[in-house]
Amino acid sequence: MVLKINGVDILPYIADSGIKWQRNDIEAPDAGRTLDSDMHRNRIGIKIRLDITCRPLSTAEARAVMSAILPEYVTVQYEDLIYGMRTTQMYSNNVPAVCGTVYPDGDALWEDLSFPLIEV
Repeated sequence: MVLKINGVDILPYIADSGIKWQRNDIEAPDAGRTLDSDMHRNRIGIKIRLDITCRPLSTAEARAVMSAILPEYVTVQYEDLIYGMRTTQMYSNNVPAVCGTVYPDGDALWEDLSFPLIEV
């Protein structure tokens, strides 16, 4: 398995079962059910979405992940279920994280950091 964002390997930061793959079909405006109840699809494209969930991360690790996904668009290299090894443009948005344990030295353990990678 490979998962790199702008060349940064993020696999070490991912939780067990932390990669959810999803195919999203893009339909033309004329797709849908007609009065005879038949479905008429007119798929004009397929876009892939990866939902990533990280294991608990130190502040430095969380910062490395956040820095990787910060640009408006990122280049993602990953193993795709349809296409095999793939490099494509994606974007990420709405990235939550919870500051869990705070250690006496001031470092913290960041939990529940998750984010989507959505194909452009």
